[in-house]
Amino acid sequence: MADEAKDIVMGSLYESLARSNKQIRQERGEALAEQLETSFRRNIEDLRYDMKDLIRKRTNMYDFSPTNSQSLVMAKDIEARSILKQDTEISLDVRNLQITLDIAEGRYLELFGKTIS
Repeated sequence: MADEAKDIVMGSLYESLARSNKQIRQERGEALAEQLETSFRRNIEDLRYDMKDLIRKRTNMYDFSPTNSQSLVMAKDIEARSILKQDTEISLDVRNLQITLDIAEGRYLELFGKTIS
């Protein structure tokens, strides 16, 4: 039994040492491609999440419903200029994220030959 384990270890060790340059390059290339694809995919997923989060934030800005059934939101409590400024900033952030996402998805398709659903 111990001899069989030794043969397996020696066999895999020998195979590892006897790999050709072509095999080594192929294995390294596959590992690097997998790491890059994972990084690109996660970046796209993060961009999509950030964009959805900003859109939700912008939508929630316009929720003027009372905090409970006993209260009202008064018109004087709403600062239109502040809301406009914040809406504009969020809209620009969404636009910039959309541009970045479009570029990232295009590069992913070009580099890896597939899209992320």
